[in-house]
Amino acid sequence: MRHTFKIEFLPAKEFLVIKGVGQLGDPAAGFTPDPEKDAWQIIRRALADGSVERLKKAAGSETVFALFCNTCVWNEADKCYDCGCDLACENLSGAAAGGGFDIVSLRASEYAVYDCEFADGETALENAHEKPDELFWGKDGSMKDCWLADNPYVCAIDDKENWKNGGAASIEQYTPFDPDVKEFSFKVRYPIVRKEKI
Repeated sequence: MRHTFKIEFLPAKEFLVIKGVGQLGDPAAGFTPDPEKDAWQIIRRALADGSVERLKKAAGSETVFALFCNTCVWNEADKCYDCGCDLACENLSGAAAGGGFDIVSLRASEYAVYDCEFADGETALENAHEKPDELFWGKDGSMKDCWLADNPYVCAIDDKENWKNGGAASIEQYTPFDPDVKEFSFKVRYPIVRKEKI
């Protein structure tokens, strides 16, 4: 993976989304993944059944994003967090919710941005987030030897208040947006907040 890094500010944005739920849990604590809640299964279905094309048309945008962890809810039965995993287009048309689409609004924020290039099948598209996640959060989220450990920020999606009320999400952009490609670019924006502001 080749990558560049920068910090950028994005104003508040409204997205038209296909709502989805992914699961995050620890197998050692009894978590067994539900195949119906696998983020990439959700994405593959939405691409195959034409939902993504309908979303782009309704939103008036050709750019598709994946919004992760805008909300998270503890699922006691499955011993995991059910986390928002939404396919999204910026709502340039001002479309209302309905027809299988919801609205997600993200507040203005600074973002830590990794712009990555993957070539020659080195990484599957669905695993592209793993390397920048490690650079940002540390190996297995350890917060050691990572960008967050060395800078005066926290990640807004790590705040449990955000899990209830939303407003911040990791914004992922894949080009091309096709789970089967061998070469692609991947931009991930992690919302950040200066430590002194919390």
